[in-house]
Amino acid sequence: MNILLVVAIFLPLLASGLVFLFRNPKLSRLISIGTSAVVFFISLYLLANFDWSNPTFQYTLKVNWIEPLGISFSLGLDGMGLALFVLTALMFLVAFIWSVKIEDKPNLYHGLFLLLETACLGVFSALDLFLFYLFWEAMLIPMYFIIGLWGHERKVYAANKFFVYTFFGSIFLLLGIASVVIYGYIVSGELSFDYFFLKNLDYVFWFEAVVFLLFGLGFAVKVPMWPLHTWLPDAHVEAPTAGSVILAAVLLKMGTYGFVRYSLPMFPEASKYYIPLIFFLSVVAVIYAAMMAIAQTHIKRLIAYSSISHMGLVTLGTFAFDGNALNGAIYMMVAHGLSSAALFMSAGFIYDRIHSYHLDDLGGLARYLPNLAIVFMLSGLVGIGFPGLAGFVAEFLILLGTYKNYPLWAFVAGVGMVLGAAYFLYMYKRVMLEEETISDYRREKWSHLKDIEHHHWIAFVLILVSSVVLGLYPLPFVKIMEHTTKMVFGG
Repeated sequence: MNILLVVAIFLPLLASGLVFLFRNPKLSRLISIGTSAVVFFISLYLLANFDWSNPTFQYTLKVNWIEPLGISFSLGLDGMGLALFVLTALMFLVAFIWSVKIEDKPNLYHGLFLLLETACLGVFSALDLFLFYLFWEAMLIPMYFIIGLWGHERKVYAANKFFVYTFFGSIFLLLGIASVVIYGYIVSGELSFDYFFLKNLDYVFWFEAVVFLLFGLGFAVKVPMWPLHTWLPDAHVEAPTAGSVILAAVLLKMGTYGFVRYSLPMFPEASKYYIPLIFFLSVVAVIYAAMMAIAQTHIKRLIAYSSISHMGLVTLGTFAFDGNALNGAIYMMVAHGLSSAALFMSAGFIYDRIHSYHLDDLGGLARYLPNLAIVFMLSGLVGIGFPGLAGFVAEFLILLGTYKNYPLWAFVAGVGMVLGAAYFLYMYKRVMLEEETISDYRREKWSHLKDIEHHHWIAFVLILVSSVVLGLYPLPFVKIMEHTTKMVFGG
């Protein structure tokens, strides 16, 4: 089955070559949707056959690559990696289905998304730090062009800001990787980028403390943690809908994935040492971003700030050093990926129909777009942690685990969740229910609006059904995520 993992990662890369080669818009759509569907089904097969009772990485493959430098082509998945692998495959399938009617440079558009899919899947499955960094950096280029070519009025500015911030963080990550590799060579005489070799080294505390910060800066920019978050609202506002979906559902998870995969197991003492700093930054993100969301009049900017708030909750659970909290943090990565993707799709649909993201230009749309009103509400309920949906399970586990050792921090974070309900209900009221703000001209114009179409329904159903399943029957999925938690904490 390790061959299936390789196929899933590199099939989009091969498909992108076909898209660029044939340059046929209809064919590019078929290739993109077909490829992403195959990758998604492979990911489901890997999920169905994953043995969560076996406390090791599975579907592993290791081939010597650059032997003089100790670099290997090494892949494998644990519970967290598999969960994010499936999420990534689902989100790209959704993005391609959503973009089925794109007319502006469709070949280039689909080709770049396929390249991006390979990079994202590679990040979550690489077990060699050189390979991991290669995939990590490869993600920047297609996303830069996706924002810069298919974005809105300030797309070039947003694309440049996204690239500068993330590349800045990547420099520190590269320094961190180089540091641990050199340290490993000094203490063992062996030059290796292998994850397991580097994880099992006995680092002195001062070295852990320094390298934790180098890795942490690289991950913190991608999360993004406050105060390194300012690139995200601009990127979301200017990105096309499918770009925002991938950015929120997949790319942000790379930062929190990095903390769990590398920071906690490789630098455990430094991770404990920096708990006060991480908790402070996390809680500030939860509260500050939620308050900023309430202040917004632009739908996508509001949803972007809500993402920062939710990711603050993920980092809080990650460093609570509790099994339930870490399970919840991983669960929140998936739940937030689903809810944020659906919310950005809703916002993108509104823009396609109304040609505005501003709350002052909207109101009373539930009368004219009733189906959108339903899926928009469900999407938001997932995000604010409504019982029976994925977000509730994630938030409950995070707060339960954090409260055990850090009750005050858990309480403050809980306040942020209340603010989350406030900003979503405020947005929904302004967009869907306030009919008194609609002029007679708008009433006449909006009476002819077309509601959700078939390809929109498919995309929404894939996400919302997943959210309901994760919310109503979380046990098997928690078991899979607990696979990672036990390896991190040695349980």
